[in-house]
Formats: sequence, structure tokens, C-alpha cells
Amino acid sequence: MGNNEFKLTKLALALGVTLSLSGCLSDDDKNDTVPEPPVPTQNVAVPPTAAEVQAGTITVNVVDITGTRLADTVTATITFKSEDGLLTASGEALTDDTKSTTTSTFAYTVDSIPADGISYSYVVSAEGYLNNSGTLSVSSTDNVAAQEIRLTPRTLADSDVAIVADTKDLADLAEDGTTVAYDPSTGLSVTGDKDEIELKQAISADKADTAVGSASVKIKNGTQFLDTDGNALTSAPKMTVAYFANEATRNDNESESAATTNSSLDAFPGGLALSVANPDGSDSAVSGSFTSGGFVAIELVDDEGNKVKSFGEGNSITVAMEVDKKTSNPCPVTLPDGEDVTTYAEANGFASGTCTVANPVARKIAAGDIFPVWSYDEDVGEWTFESYGEVTVNSNDPLDGTYSTFDVTVDVDHLSYWNLDYFNNQQCSSFSFDILDSNDAANTARTTIILENNGFRRTLTSYTGDYSKATIFNPPSFPVKVKVLSNGVNVLDGLSSDADGNASAMSVDNLCDLNNQDLKLTIASPVIVSKPITTQLVCSNTEEFDVGTDPVQTPTPVFFQVGNQFVQSVYSTGTFNVDLEQGTTYTAWYFDYNNYTWLTSEVTGNTTAATLDIPTVCEVVEQPITGGTGGTGGTGGTGGSGNGG
Repeated sequence: MGNNEFKLTKLALALGVTLSLSGCLSDDDKNDTVPEPPVPTQNVAVPPTAAEVQAGTITVNVVDITGTRLADTVTATITFKSEDGLLTASGEALTDDTKSTTTSTFAYTVDSIPADGISYSYVVSAEGYLNNSGTLSVSSTDNVAAQEIRLTPRTLADSDVAIVADTKDLADLAEDGTTVAYDPSTGLSVTGDKDEIELKQAISADKADTAVGSASVKIKNGTQFLDTDGNALTSAPKMTVAYFANEATRNDNESESAATTNSSLDAFPGGLALSVANPDGSDSAVSGSFTSGGFVAIELVDDEGNKVKSFGEGNSITVAMEVDKKTSNPCPVTLPDGEDVTTYAEANGFASGTCTVANPVARKIAAGDIFPVWSYDEDVGEWTFESYGEVTVNSNDPLDGTYSTFDVTVDVDHLSYWNLDYFNNQQCSSFSFDILDSNDAANTARTTIILENNGFRRTLTSYTGDYSKATIFNPPSFPVKVKVLSNGVNVLDGLSSDADGNASAMSVDNLCDLNNQDLKLTIASPVIVSKPITTQLVCSNTEEFDVGTDPVQTPTPVFFQVGNQFVQSVYSTGTFNVDLEQGTTYTAWYFDYNNYTWLTSEVTGNTTAATLDIPTVCEVVEQPITGGTGGTGGTGGTGGSGNGG
């Protein structure tokens, strides 16, 4: 308003000067035409344009192995197997720039959703980390999907989870008396006391109550390093070996009431519930779950980022794994002496790595067991059956019983991530159940469902805000324990309690039997309130205009955290109501699609309306002053922190 008064004052002065000058003119100087006074103007902000509302949204939150967001100095990139129907948050086509972020979160909209829904498989990569992949699905009734994906550092000496990793120059792997060199035409040269180099990663002894095991990779003299096109690398690559233990010991030792928040199994690339190629060779896939003996990620990458894919005709590398003796075998098949492992396996209980034993009875692995070997293509996020291995007595265990691990060794002719896995088909495609609190009311406490056994773990978290029911797709068909975590504590009122009366796990032989059943918790539900929230565009360039414009509501992805925990994802169409725990403080993350970044605002669980402001550079036009102020006289705010309410 002050600017308008200033312009009117200047106009009055100008008119006064004009009148004074006209009074000094002689009759001869007078002109019949009176000059037009200048028209006063003002700069007026034009309302910003909102994005179009789309059919749905997907969000991928990227964290490290302990569930912590990556540092803002790390750029993460996402690649989709298919981008059909995917758009940016503002409704534009995806570009390379919109598929990378330094904020650890990707969010996209879906322009239309088919009647039977649509799924998006993706791979996330980041410099200094191993790739991981996942799949998100949306439907007309559930049009918001979110997932948390965990990345493992390429170098990890010590951590809270049973994962170890290291990256080394090949020359550094040469032992005393051995020399290593590389020539693109002849490959790796290892001369001296040994004709091979080895990089081994083992779980430290201080984690013996949680996990045991190791993985080693041996590369022989004469090995070539060829990229995916069969071209030799021009310089020697660095080798990364990461070993993910299956925590079978922890699962065997853990009490019924205990609960593990972070596990190495949570970070297994590709997960343990999946679809694989049909053993009959058809185009259809079969769905089920892996029980793992351990996972080893191997990468050979030169300084230019070129990856080794194969080793030249007739060449292979050796991958040896020490497997926890407490690992579960859900498809027991023992190899008789003298039999070829592949021939016998395919005729007696397996087809392309998939268990065909009728009504298998799970037990712990034993020497002589057949263990299928699978590879994981880290660049496309797909699993492929490779071969069969045999479980043997640990080479350092002459007494057959002293050591806690068995050995499985395989030779591989191409590079990938490798996993020892039993794959069992699912017994039902999905099942649903209700979750009740201690008062037999629908549960509203934030909870996470854990399914696990010795070599399998699946963490199921709702990001919709509804914790009163769950639908489990592609459930494992082998026996598992079921736990429900709230604030890191198991709160499932299982079939029995421990000596102190604490909650216990529920042991289930067939999860499909839980369909339409109730799971009861030992805790009461918190009070839930509905909070109205508006996402809106506000003009940030206030110094450029005299008259502002009202904020404009706009659709955008929003998600909520409590502390460091990602708890709920929402697609705001401009205004929405979100159910929050009364009195709890949340951090709302909302997407600024104009600058392709995330803004944050603290919100409290109450019924007070809140706004999440997206600062926007508004167009400014010059308009004549025709009386009054010509606008609203306000900008509607400029900050990115919003109003918590």
C-alpha cells in the first residue's frame, strides 16, 4: 500500500508543477490543447499456475543399511524397467535430470492407471554404494505407493549389521612372492609363488551371536576383463567384494519377545520375495520366496566406470562361501556320492533352481545338501538361476563339527551378484488380516510386520497411515515366525508369551492360513486426529511487484517422517486431510517441482489447518492505477518452511 501512495504523491506533484507552469504563460503562449497527465501504474503479480492433478503417485525413499538417509553430497539415480505412464510431479515427461537426486527421495506421478493396476520395477544406484532394486504397484483404489530401499557402501569394515565390504586394487591383493600385472590383450598376469589372487570378506568374531560366514573371490592368471560388449578394459579394474550374512544364528538364538530393527537381510539386493523365470521355459513367471545361505556382491570396475561382465573364453572366477550351519533348508535334497550335482538335482527335486519336492519339510542344512546358485543383475534388478552347488564340510573343520559353517564353492564365467538360495513357490498369491490393539479395537499405532526364519526376512511397512489391516502379497510358503514391531519392540500377542509375560512371535507353517484372521497386539492405540493441510504456490519475488496475489493450491507428493522414520506418503491434490497421532511432531516433506527439490515443514498432530508453501517466481505485469489498490495487497508468504499449525 505504501508503494501505491508513493506513486500517487509523485502524480500530485507532477500535476502541481504542470498547473504552475500553465499559470505563467502569456495569452500568446496559450494552446487550446491541454497536455494529458501521465497515467499512474503499478506492478502486479500474476497468479502462478498449478500443476495438473494426476491419477496417482509413487515414492522411493533411499537409505543406508541402518535406515538413515544418504548424505546430501551423494547423488542417487533411479532407472525404471518401463516408464509407461510415469510423469514428473508437475506432469512432465521424465528426463535424466529428474531421475537423480541429492535428497534421497524420488517422487513421480502416474498419468493413468489401468483397471488391473500397474507396476514399476526400478534400480537405484549411487556413487560409493552397491545397487539395489524394488517394485511399486498402484491401482485405482490404492493410487499412492511408497517404498524404502537400502543401499550398501562398497567399503564397509564395521557396522551394526552383518555386512562387510571392501574395494581393492588388484595389485594390492598380491601376497609376498607374487606379482600382479594387467595387459588388455593377454589379461591378468599373476606370477610367483601363486597363480591367483583372492579378496575375502568375513563377518567379524564379535558378531558371532548374530551371524557367521564369509565370501571369497579368486581370480586366476590369464583371466580377461571384458565389458558387456566383449571389449577388454584398457586398464586394470578395482575389485569390490561385499558379503551379506543371512543372520541364521541370530534368528536361531533370538528370543520370542525380541525384535531386530535392522538386519543384513533387509539390505539384500533384490529382496527375498520375487518372481523368477518359469522352469518350463514359458514366458510366464513363477512367484515365491528365497531362503538364503548368504549373498556376495562382486564388482570389477576401472577408473572410467567400465564394468567387467565376463572373463574371456574358457575363463572363470571362483566364488567360495562359508554358510551358517543354522541356515534353513526348505527343500532338502541330498546328493549321493558319485552323482553329478546338476543332473541329480534336476531329476530329484529341482527344476531350474526352483523346488519341486512335494510337501517339503524344512530342516537345517547338512553336508551333502544341494544348494541352488542364483545371480542378480544389479543393473536391471533381475534374478537368474545359474547352477547348483553342494554343501561340504568346512575345509578348516577336520573334525566335522568344530566350525559353525559349511562350504559351498562354484566357478562362474560372468560377473554378477551371487546368492545361495532355495526358491519355493508361493501357496497363495496374497492373504489379508486385521490387526487389533489390546482393547480389541482397530489398531492405529505405527507398526511394522516382520516375517522371518533362518535365512529369510521380509519387512512389511504400511505407508498409507492405516495400521488396522494388512494384505501380504507373494507370501513365503515355508514356515516363518511373525512379529509386529512398534517403536522397535515386538508387540504381537502371539500364541504364547515368554517367562516374563512379554509378547512372542507367532510360528506359522502356512501363512495363507492367516487369511481373514485377526492379529492382536499387546498395546493400546494412540488417539488419531485428522489434520487439514494445503499445498500451495506463493510468490517469492516480492521485491518486483507492488500488488501481490493469493496463493494457488497445487498438487504435489508429500510424505511424513517421525524422527528418522519414513511413516506415510500422500498425494496432495491441493488440499488433503491426514490422520496423525495426537501431539506427535512430524516432519512433512513436500516436493517443489519448480526447483526439483524437497522442502520441509514441522507439523503437529492436531486439528489445526496447516499450509505447505512452495515459493514460486511469479510473472509481473505493469497495470494502470484505476482507483483502489488494484489487487489483494499481499503475497501469501514466501518461505519454504510452511505453517506447522
